[in-house]
Order: sequence, then structure tokens, then C-alpha cells
Amino acid sequence: MSQQFGNAVIDLELGTLRRDGEIVPVRPKTFVLLAFLIRNSGRVLGKDELLQAVWPGIIATEDSLTQCIRDARKSIGDEAQALIRTVPRRGYLFQVAETRANDQPPQMAPQAGRAAEPMVAILPFSVEAGDTTGRVLFDGAVEEITNALSCFKTVAVLARHSAFVLAEHWTEDINATALRLGADYIAEGSVESAGDGYSARVVLTETISGRRVWIQNFTFAKGEIFAFQKTVAQRIAMALVANIESAVMRRSQPASASNVEAYLHLLRGMALLRSYGEGVNEEARRHLLMALERDPNSGLAHAYLALADLIIGGYSGAPRAVLDQARDRALHAIALSPDEGRCHRILALTLLYRGCDEYDAAEKHLARALDLNPYDADTLAQTGYFKALRGDGEAGLALLDQAIQLNPMHPSWYYFDRGVALFVAGRYREAATSFSSLPRKSVWQWARLAACHALDGDTEKARACVREGRALDSGLTMAEILADLRLECAEDCERLRIGLERAGWDNTPA
Repeated sequence: MSQQFGNAVIDLELGTLRRDGEIVPVRPKTFVLLAFLIRNSGRVLGKDELLQAVWPGIIATEDSLTQCIRDARKSIGDEAQALIRTVPRRGYLFQVAETRANDQPPQMAPQAGRAAEPMVAILPFSVEAGDTTGRVLFDGAVEEITNALSCFKTVAVLARHSAFVLAEHWTEDINATALRLGADYIAEGSVESAGDGYSARVVLTETISGRRVWIQNFTFAKGEIFAFQKTVAQRIAMALVANIESAVMRRSQPASASNVEAYLHLLRGMALLRSYGEGVNEEARRHLLMALERDPNSGLAHAYLALADLIIGGYSGAPRAVLDQARDRALHAIALSPDEGRCHRILALTLLYRGCDEYDAAEKHLARALDLNPYDADTLAQTGYFKALRGDGEAGLALLDQAIQLNPMHPSWYYFDRGVALFVAGRYREAATSFSSLPRKSVWQWARLAACHALDGDTEKARACVREGRALDSGLTMAEILADLRLECAEDCERLRIGLERAGWDNTPA
């Protein structure tokens, strides 16, 4: 179900608000309120009813509701209160005003869905054409600056993937585009070769006003790239927040800071693991091994090599020896880099794929990863997925929504994780929509999609999904699918079994 207001569209199934076709970040509670208002359009809603709908089972104040109403109005450009109306002594009324053909659509507020913390987007640096090594190095610098800023609990950072897509695809003023993604500030850099080093210029700009908040020039040798990353991240943070503790920066630099060649292989391996295609994971593993040959004490390289082995091995379907080796390597990564959140996140994944008996330990390392990097979108998303596996779909969705706010142009695996959370929450149609958004589906994903359609009552779609899945692997049985589940609660497993049975998984010919 979608609702349009001028150039803004709210999709209740996907849980998104778009303006001019681009996602606008909205706080989870604000979206819940908007959805409830839309579903009850034309009816006066009392404050008690709204408090119960948005904060079920929680004691919330009228001040919380007032703030949420204010945020909702800003997110859809309704500062004039033409859509969400206050009814004195009764509550609120949501009603779309009738418009004539020559009426102008309502304008969106310039700062929709603002986060409480200032959000900054670190754009890719402009590097001289033909300098492929410099391009890799400074893409890595942007990633480390993003990661370092994420350590500060008073600064939110737009995820690297979204920031890079933003830079590649904007079609209008960059400040306006960044505003739509929720970024209060953008940091841009340009780089030129200077003898055996580089000369870089970094500018921090406030998006709403275009005012330059901070600008600085740097000259450094190629081997000083890591000191450059640390310095830029700290200077940006200091420009945004006066009371940031400089001690946090001590844990922000990559563990392997001694060998630029090793770092280049690490960056290439990480980039390949994020991509899709034949042989990319094996190529990533080759680069990670070369990184470790040159710098065996790189905690990040050990962690990402563990992740590469998990992916190549088939995640939870990997042989036990592979799962054991990945866990041990991730543990070694943490021993080398105990304050690197990504190492803790990858260790948690290795424990998750080893089975439910390891979930308590996995939960501790995900919590540690978030403590180290509270605005790391991937960690938020994977923690949300993990919450769903443990039976709390709504808590998982809240974290996934937060991740999507930080990374609106997220990689496709977010759709799978969100689908699992929606399934556990019993929202089968929305789960099916999320699973359907995966551009490439494995037999396991077709199975989950089939179960969602079946539980939602759409047998025809369910059986079409079964045929697609069995065409990929005609021998995979329902019993094997259920045996491989990572759902911790027996009730969730049973619901999936019922869905697969209704879809006719074992009875449909390939």
C-alpha cells in the first residue's frame, strides 16, 4: 500500500518514504505513527489511542507524541498542518485535502526525517585520472574516515555505499541530494600527486546553507596515508562536535598501518566481497592472502579472510572444518585488533553460522561491535537479523530500519535480513515483498519466499516460487531446508514448515 503527497510517496509495505524517487530517512517511531494515521485516514484519533499504537506496552508521555507528530509533519512537508490536523481537546486527524487540477502540490520540507545527531556523508575523493593506485588508496581512506567517525556517539555517518552512490548518480545540486538522504554535512576531497607523495584538500560543507564549515590542505608521503585518515576524521569530528573525546580516535585507525601494499590488497579484497559475480569471492580471498603475506599482523585482513571462507563454503552449509577455521581466524583478528568493530562483527557471523549453541557468544560480539561503532550500518543490520533469528522480529526491524536510514542505498542482502525479520514478526506479505526485492535468489531464498506467499494465502504465487527454487536444485527437500534453519524459536520453525507444506515444496515437480 502506497500513499502519495505531492512529490512524496509513503510505501507501507516496504517501510519507506521517498521524495522525487529517492529514499528519505525517517525515524522508526515516526514511520509507525504515519502508517497508523494513513490507515485511519478521516477519523479523529485520541492521544491515548496513538500512544498505544506507537508505543505498545510502554509508558510514553504526551511530549513524546507531540514530538513524533512534529517529526511526521516535517517528514511529509506538512508544517502548515494541512494533512495532520490538531483537533482541540480530542486528538489528531489525518486527511488528504482535495485538490483542483491547477493546485500546486505541497512542498516537502528541506530537512525531512532529520536525525537527532548531525549526519555527515564522506564522498569519494577526486583523484587524478589514470592514478589507479591512488584511487584504491583514497577510496580506502574514505572508508576508514567513515569508520572512524562512526566511533563518535554524537555524530551519525552516512554509510560508505550510499555516499559513493550519491557521488556517482546525483543529477542536481549535491547539497539538495544529500539533504534527501538525511545528511547535514558533506565532506569532499581532491588529491594530486606531489613528488613521491600526495597533496590533498578536504572541505566540509553544511548542506542546507552551502556554508563551508572547515577546509584544510594536507601534504604527505604515500606511506603516511594512515596518519592522513586519522587526522581528517578527527578534524571533521572536531568541526562538528566541540566535546568529542579525542581518545576514541586511538582505536579508529586500521590495525595494519605499516605496509601500504598490504593495505591495497586488503581494500581490493573487501571491495570484491561486496560485489557479485563469478569467482569474485575467490579473487577476494587471493588478495586477502597477499595482504597477510605482506603484513601478517593485520587484524582486518584476518577477519575478512574468515568471512571470505564462510561465503565460499556456503555460510551455514560450510563443512565443520571450514566453520572452525573461520572462527579461529576471527578470534585471532580480535587478538590483533581488539578495538576494531568489524572484527567483532565478523566473529559474531562465524559463531552464528556454527549453530544456535553459539548464539549467546555471537550476541556479545555484536554488542561489542556496536559499542565500538554505533553508527555502522552493516553491524546494525546484522544485529537486527540476529535479533530476528532469536525470535524478536520487531526488535530486529527497528535495528534494520536504523541501518537503512544510515545506508539508504544499501546492498541487496539487507532485503534478505529484513525479510527474515518480517517473517518472524508474522508480517508475511511485507516479508514476501522484501525477499522479492533480491535481484538474484538462491534455492533457499525461493523457499522462504514461497512460504511467505503460502502463509499470506496466495497459493498461486507460492507454487510459482517453488518451481523457481526446484529448478535450481530439484533434490533439496523440505526436511533439509528445516534442518538448516538458524531460527532459534521452535514456533518460528514450525510456521516456516507449515508455509513450505502449503506451498507444496516436496510435491511440486522441478
